[in-house]
Amino acid sequence: MKYWVIIGEGGGYEEVKKLRATDQNKEKSAGEQGELERRVLLQDEISFTQGGKGKQKIFVNGKEEEAPDLFMLWGHYNEMQEGINDTLLAMGAKSVNPIEGKRIVCSKLKTASVLDRAGIPQARTMIVGPGTNPDFIISELGLPVVVKPSDGAQGQGVLLMETKEALSEFLAALPQKLNGVTLAQQFISTSRGRDVRVYVIDHKYRFSIMRIAGRPEEFRSNIHAGGRLEVYPIDEKTQEMCEKVSRVTGLRVCGIDLLLTENGYMVGEVNCTPGMPDEFTSTDEFRRIMKNLVMDTLKD
Repeated sequence: MKYWVIIGEGGGYEEVKKLRATDQNKEKSAGEQGELERRVLLQDEISFTQGGKGKQKIFVNGKEEEAPDLFMLWGHYNEMQEGINDTLLAMGAKSVNPIEGKRIVCSKLKTASVLDRAGIPQARTMIVGPGTNPDFIISELGLPVVVKPSDGAQGQGVLLMETKEALSEFLAALPQKLNGVTLAQQFISTSRGRDVRVYVIDHKYRFSIMRIAGRPEEFRSNIHAGGRLEVYPIDEKTQEMCEKVSRVTGLRVCGIDLLLTENGYMVGEVNCTPGMPDEFTSTDEFRRIMKNLVMDTLKD
């Protein structure tokens, strides 16, 4: 059986190189055993045509190919991923990590709504624009307050407004016609410069790390913003909460960022393409988990 891992923007091109290096041996052994043949492709290498039932075609580097039995889209959600997903599903392939979940978590606003309905604790969030009164934001969320784009990733565009003046200047600088949604979010001071990234695969807790800001003045803990990490186990109740996040968003592979509060944890963000540390991915246990996830998809 054939399995494609399709890497898009935000999926990590360096990771692709490592995956492809292991694929050569992986595919050889898989072929010998008559099991799963994994192939790692860049999203840019794929094109497709649509036009009615049975008319779909998929191409890799301009060459028409048969659809795989299984596929996983890895990287930030976009319209190209939608097209690839719809084409492969129409051709009979199955998705390991359904795109419906990616649609949800690509929007921080939609994620907040889904988690709210499920009763999952999270930082309070509201939509803001150039006409929003800063006093209203402060009355609802306090100061400091975090502002960020609804569709951002890897800490990009995330800012901390520590004064009313700074918040007012930020709002005034927003364009009158926004291309996307801007959010203001409650700042959890007890989690300043640190959070816990939890990895859930096949709706089960697998691994967790603490991410710590690289500089004392930095409030973001993202690795892309210079943060460091350390292994950080969490209690069973929090594991169950993260598994619930996975189920209500529909993601079978996700990274959940937890903020540390005085009364436990709350969800900060949910990621459909979480960077995974070598301490986890280099283990036989990780390879077993991923293989089981893929094989279970065939049974669905």
